[in-house]
Amino acid sequence: MSGKLDGKIAIVTGAARGLGRAIAQLYGAEGATVYALDVLEDELQGIAKLPGDIRPRKLDLTDAESIEPTLKAIEAEAGRIDILINNAGIIFFKPVEAVTIADWDRLMGVNLKGAFLCVKAVAPGMKAQRAGAIINVSSNAGIVGDVDESTYCASKFGIEGLSRALAKEFAPYNVSVNIVTPGHAMHTPMSETTYSPELRKIWKDPIELAPAFVHLAVQDASGLNDQRIKAWDLVQEIAAR
Repeated sequence: MSGKLDGKIAIVTGAARGLGRAIAQLYGAEGATVYALDVLEDELQGIAKLPGDIRPRKLDLTDAESIEPTLKAIEAEAGRIDILINNAGIIFFKPVEAVTIADWDRLMGVNLKGAFLCVKAVAPGMKAQRAGAIINVSSNAGIVGDVDESTYCASKFGIEGLSRALAKEFAPYNVSVNIVTPGHAMHTPMSETTYSPELRKIWKDPIELAPAFVHLAVQDASGLNDQRIKAWDLVQEIAAR
């Protein structure tokens, strides 16, 4: 590892599994202090054993009242927050008439409201230090609808709109805001329930996509900013340099 993130303080949501775990793992290896947040407290403990300074914290994004205190406590402990990765996400498949209010509220609480509240919590510090990177994870469902995914698509379309607005708001403070999609089939607990046999044949370990998040973590508003980036494509571009 090259120490690209030496001294950086990063928060990664949804860090117990899948892409979030891979990002936290590589960030720790690259020298960042990583606060790995997830509701799956038991699974989080394993990530603390990986190389680097990875600090697991339990956070339920559907508990809106707990988000700001948790992130403010991290900021007080670490002194600042340099990187926020809004990665946590859940999905279900139901025709719209079968979606309950509880279904809608839970998914939106994790996928969209939780991301908004995390940004809201780190905004004062990032603006004051005039530095930082916010990376919001989306998917193809953020630009294309699909059957029985009305709630999930609404959340990801929301993430895309939120990100575009935040990029404009944070640019004067030299803070980058970008949207990232995997850009390639990934092997994650979510994809194990959603992918077709064809996609399972080509899926990649999320750690192969994680270098894109390292590259974006060191960007400011004068670099890559207000972009919708496919992680796999960016990894290939970096490797070719």
